[in-house]
Amino acid sequence: MPPVRIALASLATGLACVAIAALLAPYAAPVALKPATVPSATTAIPPVDTTRLIATIAARPLFRPDRRPVAAVIKGDAGLPRLSGILFGPHVAVAIFTPGSGATRLVTKGERIGGYRLSAITADTVTLTGPGVTLRLTPRFAHTEAAPPPLSQPPALQALFSQMPGRH
Repeated sequence: MPPVRIALASLATGLACVAIAALLAPYAAPVALKPATVPSATTAIPPVDTTRLIATIAARPLFRPDRRPVAAVIKGDAGLPRLSGILFGPHVAVAIFTPGSGATRLVTKGERIGGYRLSAITADTVTLTGPGVTLRLTPRFAHTEAAPPPLSQPPALQALFSQMPGRH
């Protein structure tokens, strides 16, 4: 018998033995898997010291190239610093006032600033109440009189979106 035929016969015999052993071997019992532990939606989030984080953020104005505060005065009340920003979210509501000199001041609801009491904070306005007057302020960038206009789409994009199927 030629050597190739002997090799093929040996290989076929070996494969047949493996197949018979697999058929005769007992099946292993299924392994019980523990379900994965998933935190529930009510799992408490550890508290974060937001006051320290906000103070760090407010210490250096984000939109200034030199990262230094700029003095600005609100018309009608020289003693009230400029509202330079609002931090508003589910767990924080802070108004950021930048005085003409000195450190930036963080004010929360109920606190006083410049003779006014901060009575409400929303995502885009701060309401101050004083003797016989209520002021609604929006944040102002340095050297401007009002908040920047809201972002809008350029006319070319509006025309493009109006031509898309399913858009009205």
